[in-house]
Amino acid sequence: MIPRGMVAASLGLSETTDALPPGDLPLDRFAARLIGYLSTPDAEADTPDAWTGAVMDALIADDPDLALAAIRAGAGLPGAAVLADPLAELGASDPVMRDRIETLAGDDADLGALVSAIEG
Repeated sequence: MIPRGMVAASLGLSETTDALPPGDLPLDRFAARLIGYLSTPDAEADTPDAWTGAVMDALIADDPDLALAAIRAGAGLPGAAVLADPLAELGASDPVMRDRIETLAGDDADLGALVSAIEG
């Protein structure tokens, strides 16, 4: 789960805002919405899921472990290949995280496919 306060902060909202649904954000739901956003052919298009990009950027910067968990939650979903870009950004953010991703990819075929897409 992504804490509601983290989602709000990454969007420039207060934690008590009424603009977000109540409760924390399940990783699988976030990952599915992120895949939808990243799959938009026109990067400049205004889509209802554009907020997911801001949240992923904040996760990569502020909570890389949670960013990795979100990517892993979506790695087996249809269209998951688009998660290779945020995974590459996450790996580039810290050598220890890069090593961790590579280690986990050895036991997780879906994550391994994303790593292969980055290297390929």
